[in-house]
Amino acid sequence: MVEEHGFTMPVLLDEGLAATQAYGIATDDGKLPHPTVVVIDEKGKVRWVHLDEDYRRRPSPDTVLDAVRAARSMAGDADTDAD
Repeated sequence: MVEEHGFTMPVLLDEGLAATQAYGIATDDGKLPHPTVVVIDEKGKVRWVHLDEDYRRRPSPDTVLDAVRAARSMAGDADTDAD
């Protein structure tokens, strides 16, 4: 998907489960992550999250692409709220 759509932003593949543990999205036994997609804008603000404990329910590629496009369009917003 990264190459196909020419993404220039980082895409995380968490093979060692470090991010899974840090974000607290591991299964109860800690051996697997719950399927999760997080879109973060250029300023580091989380713009969209999909997490589902049922591995069979995942967002479609079009849904994720829509979230990425929306994050790109919001990246220029002057956010003044403190997180």
